[in-house]
Amino acid sequence: MTDGTRLWQSRVWWYIGALLLFSWACEVFLLQTFGLENAKAKPLFAVLMLLPGLLAVGYLLITKEGFRTIDWGIKKPSYLLYAVIIPAVLALSSMLVIGALRIGTSTHFAFTQEGISIKRGMFPLGKGEQPLWFFAVNYLVTALVFSVINGIPAFGEELGWRGFLQPRLVSRYGIVAGIILLGLIWGFWHFPLILSGYNYPEHPVLGALVLFPLTTVFSSFFLAWLTLSSRSLWPAVLAHGCVNTFYGQVVSEMNFGAYRLTADVIILSIWFLTAVISYMLLQKTRRHLTNR
Repeated sequence: MTDGTRLWQSRVWWYIGALLLFSWACEVFLLQTFGLENAKAKPLFAVLMLLPGLLAVGYLLITKEGFRTIDWGIKKPSYLLYAVIIPAVLALSSMLVIGALRIGTSTHFAFTQEGISIKRGMFPLGKGEQPLWFFAVNYLVTALVFSVINGIPAFGEELGWRGFLQPRLVSRYGIVAGIILLGLIWGFWHFPLILSGYNYPEHPVLGALVLFPLTTVFSSFFLAWLTLSSRSLWPAVLAHGCVNTFYGQVVSEMNFGAYRLTADVIILSIWFLTAVISYMLLQKTRRHLTNR
């Protein structure tokens, strides 16, 4: 191992360690001060999403590596659509599977003789009973709008995760190990929040130690496919915003009764299948780029 490699590793792991410790301290402070359900704390938790990006900016300024190491451009616009449509379809698939297995019922949607009734939530084309084709359009428009809106705070995370850290971990540890390592760092970055009952209120320890880290590992393969194939940060920003919109709100607010853990496992399984497909697509893309 060369001196340059040792210095690189030291710098990156200093970034990871500082980010985790500072973020955990902020999360614990907010949880102790406000609690998990306090409305005043929610904007502050959203601000914490900026920390990975802010520390990455600090790293690039201190080391003088510059911002050209970040893929800012939009080279393949089609991936912006993939970033919105695929998470929206995955969320809808999760709801349909959970509903079909009678594990949970949606608090947002209900099937009617006319098609689908939207009972609650912010849908730009309106709520109420809608034919399937209109619901599909409404659902897609909602995905597009809120991918952008929720992508604004998600930008802070994705600048740190996919923009800054992913290329460094992948180049050092390889595509699989690098993505898995990034997914684990991303998952455990949320550790105090998840342990307090966020996302997995009935199983906070299992959620913090197993379910959420696995979810972030699996979804990291999807986000890696988007960013590495498009050579752009922005598809990950939109995808993160879309996931937070539908999984963070619509899916998580389903009525699961006593089957919440079963539903979580189903959602995790869907993300696992997505990770496998994403890895296969990523390998195909990499072979194509190598053979050009």
